[in-house]
Amino acid sequence: MVSLGLLQIFEFLWLGSGGVFCIVWAIQYSLQNNKKEGYLLAFILISTGLWLLSGAFFFTSLYKIFPYITLFHIPFVLLSAPLLYLYLQFTLLEKQIRIRYYHFILAILSIVMLLPFYTSSEDTMVWILDVSTKSEYAYTVKFLNFGTKFSILVSVGLFIIRHWIPNVQMVTLIQKNAIYTFIFIILIWIDLLIGSFGYYLQMEFFRKLSALLLPILMYYYFFTRNFWSPFVYDIKDNIQKSKYEKSKLGGLDLEQIEKNLSLLMAEKIYCDEDLSLSRLASLVNVQPGQLSEYFHKIFGFGFYQFINRHRIEEAKTLLLESKFRSVLAIADSVGFNSKSTFNRVFLELVGKTPTEFRESQKQNHHSTNLKTSQS
Repeated sequence: MVSLGLLQIFEFLWLGSGGVFCIVWAIQYSLQNNKKEGYLLAFILISTGLWLLSGAFFFTSLYKIFPYITLFHIPFVLLSAPLLYLYLQFTLLEKQIRIRYYHFILAILSIVMLLPFYTSSEDTMVWILDVSTKSEYAYTVKFLNFGTKFSILVSVGLFIIRHWIPNVQMVTLIQKNAIYTFIFIILIWIDLLIGSFGYYLQMEFFRKLSALLLPILMYYYFFTRNFWSPFVYDIKDNIQKSKYEKSKLGGLDLEQIEKNLSLLMAEKIYCDEDLSLSRLASLVNVQPGQLSEYFHKIFGFGFYQFINRHRIEEAKTLLLESKFRSVLAIADSVGFNSKSTFNRVFLELVGKTPTEFRESQKQNHHSTNLKTSQS
């Protein structure tokens, strides 16, 4: 029988609630974003949730009662590592998500390596999980646990080294709301390093500290994620600008590009919430990199800012013409998939929230009518 002290009960509830939170968040996110990228992030969140749930049992010795729960997160996390890299590429580079067979290699290998554990008796499972056990297979299990953190560390690190450090200016990281993301990235790296260090040297204090920090980071990400969009746009712009040293516009008919864009904007293609740089480029008959460079050279900003400006202008018209239509309905009709994003972009471009804009126009119209009647 395992008896838990107050501290262990708190640790179990803290890690367990963090795990449940991530899983519920994943389900809610996948229902709202039923596209490939939505499912990808949902899987990463579910893997994080399973990771926290397994930690809740391992670090409180409850694994002695439910040993089979303790390692079931490993294949999920090892698959999440390459998927996280793909998600970062999609989010910041607008590269299409292409999942290949080799992305599953680590997860499949871990399943094979865990087969002896899950085909053993419960007493053997507990013996293997005991930190004092020094058998060859126990070291294999510890290596797999180390591999989960190390794989995420490599995935994020590889993206930062390949795409971030060479292209993103430091000022982008510390300006405006980007500081939220900068703090998150620093804390994630510290957490992963602490956990990897703890598993490599078999120091339980650092392993537990890393696990206990993870729910804080997930709560932090959840509550600050709406501030991230401006930062994401800046990162995209920095990366794209760095690629324009050799212009891709040579030989292109810029006037024809302008005409094609004007026709598409007149057709209100920007109201499609799934519109991407790649799709718009194909409609304009140029490459995505060429269209991105065109936006920066002609307008001084990127694809998302260009599209959002058209969306906001359309929204301003609808706010005045459709007096009884809700702000949420208008946001959805012009291509925004969340009211909070719509409100933030509208405030940035107009200087007022959609509701304030509608009310101010009503007041101006009322004042104009009043002056006309008095005259």
